Amino acid sequence: MPSNNNNDDKAFLTYNQQMKKLRNDKKIACNNSPHKQILVRAGYFNVINGYKYPFTCGKDNNGNHVYIPNANIDQIYKVKLFDDNLRSLLLKYITQIEEEVRTLAGYKFDECNENGKIAWYDISAYSPNSTLQNRMGTISKAYYELSKSQLDYVKFYMDNHKRIPTWIMMKVVNFSTFIDIIEYGKTQVSHSLCKLYDMKDRNGFPNVKLLIGSLHWLRRIRNSCAHNERIYCISRSSKKNTHSGRIVEQYIHSLRPAYTRNREQQLIDLFIYFKYYLPPKEYRQFISVLKKMLFDLKKDIDPIAFNYVRAQIGIRNMDDLDILVNLPKKNIDYNKFDKT
Repeated sequence: MPSNNNNDDKAFLTYNQQMKKLRNDKKIACNNSPHKQILVRAGYFNVINGYKYPFTCGKDNNGNHVYIPNANIDQIYKVKLFDDNLRSLLLKYITQIEEEVRTLAGYKFDECNENGKIAWYDISAYSPNSTLQNRMGTISKAYYELSKSQLDYVKFYMDNHKRIPTWIMMKVVNFSTFIDIIEYGKTQVSHSLCKLYDMKDRNGFPNVKLLIGSLHWLRRIRNSCAHNERIYCISRSSKKNTHSGRIVEQYIHSLRPAYTRNREQQLIDLFIYFKYYLPPKEYRQFISVLKKMLFDLKKDIDPIAFNYVRAQIGIRNMDDLDILVNLPKKNIDYNKFDKT
C-alpha cells in the first residue's frame, strides 16, 4: 500500500504496517486477523480509499480526513460489500432491459422500412429530420463495430451473405451506437417504444427525450458496473445540449419536491427509469431486494455513514421507495407491440 510523505513519494507498507497506519494516523479500528484478511483479499486502496467517505467528518489543519468516532474497517468493508452487491443487482436488470429494447427496436426498424426491404445501412432507413451527418455517422459506426466483431455468427454473415440483418446489427453494435440508431431512426421506432413503455410528456405525446436520456443513463451505469467502479455515488450534472442531467418526468413529479429541485442525475433516476421498463411485478421484486440491501446496511454501519450512502444514491427518504413502487403503472402489453 502506498503512503504519502511530504514529497508525495510512494512507500511500500506491509499489511501489518497498513493496519498500524489505520489505527494511529486515521483512528480507524483495525487490529485483528479478520481485519488483516480484509486488507489482504480486497486491498487497502479498494477498501479504504474507495469507501472511506461515508465515515469522514471533515479535515484537520493539515488537510487530512477526520473520521467519525468508532469508525472501523468492518463498517467500511460493509459499504464495499453493499456496493458490490448493488452493482450485480443493477447489472442484471440493465442487461435484461438492454437486450429487450434492442430486440424491439430491431423489429420496429425493419417493419417501418418496408419490412426490411430498405437496409439499415441505407440513409433512407433513417429519419429525414435528422441531419445527413448524423445518419451517415451512425451507419459508419455500426459498420465499423460489426467489422471488428469476433462473434462467429457475424463472421458467418460477413463471409456468406450480401448483407448483415438488422437484428444482428442491433445486437452487436455498442450501446451508444444503438441509442443513436433509435434517435436518428424514423419516428415510428422511437414512438413505438415510448408507447409500449408509457413514456409520455405532459401533453400526452411520446417522450422521446425520456427514452433517449434514460437509455444513456442505463448505458453509463452499465459501463461503470462492468468495469467494477464504485456505483452507489455515481452522478452526472446537467450539461447544455446533451442527454445528461435529470429528466423531470411524471414519477419524479409524484415524489417530494426536493427531487424536482435537484437537477443532478443519481442512482435514484435509474430506479425511476426501471419503473418504465419493467413490468409491475418485476419492479416490485427489484425494489424489495434493493430495500433489503439498504436496511441490512443500515443495521451494520453508523447512522451518519448510512445517511451519507443513502443521500449519495439520491434517496431523500427511505419511504420514497415505497411511494415509487406504489405509483400507478400500466402493465406492458408486449402483445400489441406489432400494432403500434
